[in-house]
Amino acid sequence: MRLRFAPVLAGLCLLAACSSPTPSAPPTSTPPPASPTSAPEASATRVALPTLEPTVATAPTLPAPTAELVTPEVITRFGPNDFPPDVNPLTGQQVADPAVLERRPIAVKVSQFPRRVRPQAGLSLADLVFEHYAEAGVTRMTAIFLGNDAPKVGSIRSARLIDIVLAESYDALLVTSGSSAGVLNALSRTDFYDRVIAEATGYDECPPLCREGPEASTNNLFASTADLWATASSLGLNGRQSLNGMAFDPEPPPGGSPVNTVHIDFAVDYNVAEWRYDATEGRYARWVDTDTAGQLAPHTDAVNGQQLTAANVVVLYANHVTTDIPEDFGNGGHCGYEIQVWGSGPARLFRDGQMYDVTWVRFSQTDVIGLVGAGNQIVPLAPGNTWFALVDLDSPTTAENGVFSTRFKGPSQSQGCPAG
Repeated sequence: MRLRFAPVLAGLCLLAACSSPTPSAPPTSTPPPASPTSAPEASATRVALPTLEPTVATAPTLPAPTAELVTPEVITRFGPNDFPPDVNPLTGQQVADPAVLERRPIAVKVSQFPRRVRPQAGLSLADLVFEHYAEAGVTRMTAIFLGNDAPKVGSIRSARLIDIVLAESYDALLVTSGSSAGVLNALSRTDFYDRVIAEATGYDECPPLCREGPEASTNNLFASTADLWATASSLGLNGRQSLNGMAFDPEPPPGGSPVNTVHIDFAVDYNVAEWRYDATEGRYARWVDTDTAGQLAPHTDAVNGQQLTAANVVVLYANHVTTDIPEDFGNGGHCGYEIQVWGSGPARLFRDGQMYDVTWVRFSQTDVIGLVGAGNQIVPLAPGNTWFALVDLDSPTTAENGVFSTRFKGPSQSQGCPAG
């Protein structure tokens, strides 16, 4: 069946309860206001459910106890506010050492094409990964790290305009190889330009950014999160950030429909991602295109050789606007997109083998991306990492026989793009 998007909910709040909801306008090219929205009500974080179980007297001469308190079962639902100090607000998982959360998130721009850059390093250790269409059939990723350290991340490539949104939302250090003149100009006008770690901003020595192999290669730049966090500390930019807005619950919410395969064509037979749900593991395994048309292979991490998996997959539909920023000059030239992830829009959440029709919300520059459902109720993610696939609002979508499929369809990237 062809999926039809429900109208964007009027008056959506990033969180479940707001005192006076205000309808939001459809996404436009105007960035959201810098001031945050009103603080939401906090939700319960841990609920202990003790049960009483009668015991048996050990001897007839002793009075039998009336009841004995047994070890309580703890249900851990976290977010969207007031995360405990040992719970990662990007995954909803408790960490062994709470000190790892006393640092700033790191957003690293990672290459996905050409295929020879695969397997990339460090993606399995990221808390969040955003995959988006860049230009000319090419996709790129932004991997956000907080709870885990990665000995090697990359290959690292140049930023796109979407990275302004992500660096603002997650208060992140932005790590790139450089950027086009247009994107660098846009970054230089942000409040976080001092957090842009790139060769183009003067970080041309190893560490933190290290070249491997031929100098002429564009896919040989890598870094370790340890070096990046050390750089943040040396600049006085490290420290815990307020990352409220996401919610997590090990119990899947009601209202889902069974879907075991999530298929995303960013460019048919050229940049394809597929997620297959493993009920035994409770996770989605990632598969990607190969040199043989129509054939997919497991997508692995060069750090540990393991196939990439996710607890949650979110397909996020957002308005794509062609800019006048040239990013490549093949086939007549291609300009980049402005992906307008502000306001609200439709999304599909996949967790626990279920698909949920939800709405993403981000009403200010400092808001993380949240998900709500009917009645503006927060829809929780499964505890663990999340991969986001960003596609245009016009991308055709179907869901049949347990298979969800969408094909990226954006506006032309050659219209109005200056010649190279």
